[in-house]
Amino acid sequence: MSAMPILDWVNDPVDKLRADYAAERAKISHLSAPDVSIEEVNFFSGKGLKFIPNLRTEGADILYFHGGGWIVGSPWTHQPLCSWMAKLSGRQVFAAPYVLAPEHQFPAQADQAAEISNQFTADRDHVILAGDSAGGAMVLWAAASMREPEKVKALVSLYGAYGSLEGPSHVAYGQNSDGLQTVALCAMYRHLGCEDMAEFRARLSTSGAPLLLVKAECDPIADDNDWVAQNTDHPVTHLLALGQPHAYLQACGSDRTAEASMQEIANWINAL
Repeated sequence: MSAMPILDWVNDPVDKLRADYAAERAKISHLSAPDVSIEEVNFFSGKGLKFIPNLRTEGADILYFHGGGWIVGSPWTHQPLCSWMAKLSGRQVFAAPYVLAPEHQFPAQADQAAEISNQFTADRDHVILAGDSAGGAMVLWAAASMREPEKVKALVSLYGAYGSLEGPSHVAYGQNSDGLQTVALCAMYRHLGCEDMAEFRARLSTSGAPLLLVKAECDPIADDNDWVAQNTDHPVTHLLALGQPHAYLQACGSDRTAEASMQEIANWINAL
């Protein structure tokens, strides 16, 4: 079953989408990982969240960019996911807010991803950049414009969205009645102001730190991961989540398969 809220992405106004998305995500906030403290923190882009596991692992903090098609979502809507990433990796996770479309059109999100990351690393030696769906693109936009790229130890993209609107995965899964649909994705890109994906993709990082591409098998944008892998010089590791839909990691706390997948992600991070 999909972890995507069932919303009318095509016809509803953005304000309603945001309110409904936040309300649906609030219903799963109780699934946040135990033994993880959650605090509000300030980014230059606004208030975000800091996830602090009781059992800490030495190493770089994780800077996280939430999904939501660049039009909805916040650090709070991704609280369970980020808390489980913190718990299973033993690392602090910092979830940052960023400007949303259509009020802010592309490339505003790409520019802000870089600025958030540059400010975050100003007093740090290393960072791991991570994000899901739209946040996957934020990760690669950030990495492309780091003032000190050597500080980026790794990139983690969870079922990232990278501009594909057609292909085998769209044919197979783009009509899902209870998950991300191709028509919804088209609406998201339209709100973002991206009619031509050339500039969108040109802003993505193509070299640097190791990149983990997590692909959900039953996801219309699964092919985006293959496109990235074929068009990058980042050292790529693939993780395929068999039988899983888009946004499946939001089910951490209620689905042991999702938690097992997050454990694999944490193991990859900690093995670097």
